[in-house]
Amino acid sequence: MSPRDCDPTEADALRSLRELAERAARAGGAVARQNFGKPTAVRLKADRSEVSEVDEAAQRAVIDCIHAQRPDDRFVAEETLVEPEGQRWPPPENDRVCWVIDPLDGTRNYIRGIPLYACSVGAMLHGFPIAGAIYMPPHDRLFSASRAEGFFEDGRPIARRSRSPAPGRSPKPIVAIPSSFSGDAEKALLNAWLGRVVVRNLGVASLHLALVAAGPFDAALLSDCRLWDIAAGWVLIDTIGGVMTTLTGQPMFPLDVAKYRGEALPGMAARDAEMLARLKVD
Repeated sequence: MSPRDCDPTEADALRSLRELAERAARAGGAVARQNFGKPTAVRLKADRSEVSEVDEAAQRAVIDCIHAQRPDDRFVAEETLVEPEGQRWPPPENDRVCWVIDPLDGTRNYIRGIPLYACSVGAMLHGFPIAGAIYMPPHDRLFSASRAEGFFEDGRPIARRSRSPAPGRSPKPIVAIPSSFSGDAEKALLNAWLGRVVVRNLGVASLHLALVAAGPFDAALLSDCRLWDIAAGWVLIDTIGGVMTTLTGQPMFPLDVAKYRGEALPGMAARDAEMLARLKVD
């Protein structure tokens, strides 16, 4: 969907969702930034990943920001949804706006004092992400988009950039890779790329996608990612003309949020279809 495909009412609604995603991501990111480097309680979740009390506090800040303005919306979040006293969170529905939240992407970095982490907030409707924001608190850098408006950096609209390599730059694509691999297909891709690409890993999947959209990265490989890692990033990449697919080349969305139970969503994202085809291995 491009801006010209939207009537003014729809464009206004999507702008409102993008702006709310920006405010919510900043709210969650502010909690993380204020507590960075301070002692924080950490525990292991059922999947053996780490979660801190800052993750949970940042998620509360994100949800409070959204719920105050849109009390009838639904939520899917990485951390347990703590229900307000006397209230139950209704389950996600595909025909209602559903906010998909990773309040502190990069928890392992965060609790070890590595200043690479993000807050990711995406809005989905009818199985597709339609607006989102990814905020990088250490650098106060905000990436956002809606499917009616396009891509924004720090609240400023950014036209789609030329992808021609700058003079003196390496012709090899720069590809973000995951910290761990959940399947053999991802490992096979990485082995096939050795010598053909330059790899980078920030330990923050949402930032990998934001930087594909913004331009520094050419592509990203996704392995052990969940919906909250990729929903906002998908909007950013879609609005700059990029592509995100499963490892078998199928579209990543639509996805039934009512049935989603935290399954891994491995895939690839690239700045355009040509780059994606260049990286595929038969």
